[in-house]
Amino acid sequence: MKAIAIRRTLITGFLGLFILSVSVFGQSEPPWAWGPILGAISEDTVALTWKTVRPVGFDFSYSLAPVYDSSGQWEEVLTYEGHEGIAEIWLQDLLPNTAYRYQLVFYEGDAVYPTEIGTFRTADPDDRSFSFAVYGATASHPDRHKLVADTINRQPNLSFVLHAGGLVEMPTDEHYDNFFWAMANLSRRHPYLPVIGERDADESIYYESFALPSGGGVGGEQWWAFDYGSVRFIGLDSTLTGVSEISALQEQTAWLEQELSEHSDRIVVVLCADPIYSASYASGIHETLHPLWSPLFRQYGVNLVISSSIHCYEHIYADGLHYVISGGGGASLIPAPVERVPGTVFRRYGLLHYLVGTVADDTLQVEVIPVASIVDDIVTLSASGRSIDTFVLQRDR
Repeated sequence: MKAIAIRRTLITGFLGLFILSVSVFGQSEPPWAWGPILGAISEDTVALTWKTVRPVGFDFSYSLAPVYDSSGQWEEVLTYEGHEGIAEIWLQDLLPNTAYRYQLVFYEGDAVYPTEIGTFRTADPDDRSFSFAVYGATASHPDRHKLVADTINRQPNLSFVLHAGGLVEMPTDEHYDNFFWAMANLSRRHPYLPVIGERDADESIYYESFALPSGGGVGGEQWWAFDYGSVRFIGLDSTLTGVSEISALQEQTAWLEQELSEHSDRIVVVLCADPIYSASYASGIHETLHPLWSPLFRQYGVNLVISSSIHCYEHIYADGLHYVISGGGGASLIPAPVERVPGTVFRRYGLLHYLVGTVADDTLQVEVIPVASIVDDIVTLSASGRSIDTFVLQRDR
């Protein structure tokens, strides 16, 4: 993306703003389509993205949470003119393990359009205890996706949210706008990091819309990795299985092995949309990815692999590690297959759900939280919201 020179004031902590043009809509529409949403985060940086539908001026304001909460005043205000399309902004030189408030205010003539005030907390490099959420398969039913996302948003003390792929049914502006509408409340308060599903990145919208950790492939974001506390999180593109994609898959696999070899002292969580094992496969395994990645996962002691492209919940213990399919984020759910994969620990079909991971020193507890069951297209909310499958992983010393 090309950086554009634009007027700004009070730029402490500002790294860059990138603008991509989109079609102009009628002036009766609000000036923004979605966002802001939080992206990649570290101990001293955070990224945000949003989309406007025509050129407007705006202020981006942020402050230490205690300062804003006590005074109602912003410490930093970044001012711009003529912004249109998808924007990505990185704040840097932030304090570690610190809560911030932020807000966008758009200006159009005499009209003022403020977004809701959001919040984020920078990472603590020495954090030994934190929680995160994971869900996936959100295509086709934005209302169901919103139900799951808003339920996750009520989960206390989450540091960030991961999406295991299958964001949209087609990579168009309309489908992505629906996606961002559904997860708006969640991503305003939690850094939000997806991996690529079958159709998510067929167009450039995916890469333009999300500010992701560094890695490799397209824009250095097709696959990625980051540390949080004692955990290394690795996001892979499992869709590179076509004849024309062999070179990219080999490049990614080499990158993966290097990542794993360099972080064997951490708990390692891998996300890839397509599961390695599933009862929905005729053979029980992914014929392309299993021989490539499973030996690496086993050799370097990966603790957990999370996928989503099979729209159900399956927990399989194989090769000495846990494989979980969490495909209950709102997409149409599948019926239960007759067969079971050897090593199946637990499975559930027809259920909207998400995962909560809680890290304490060298252990990771995973809970599977039900949101609603779907029977004959009727949504019935979960009565208890208590975990239906809980397991604990421990890093080998």
